[in-house]
Amino acid sequence: AIAVSAAPSEAAKKKRMKGPAPGTYVGQLCSTKCTAANACSTMFWSAEKKWISAVLTPVCLKPFCPAAC
Repeated sequence: AIAVSAAPSEAAKKKRMKGPAPGTYVGQLCSTKCTAANACSTMFWSAEKKWISAVLTPVCLKPFCPAAC
């Protein structure tokens, strides 16, 4: 007999949870997708409660980047 579970698998849970953690305040900046050349993308926590690409400074160079997402 083969048992079938309706509960989501661990892999599915991890896939859904992938992505930056929620921000703590509107306007918070974080850096992500850093390259070997120390260039990182900058993200902005919006009023819609989601991360969006920062408009004024979409890229930063380490060590001048905000904390990682």
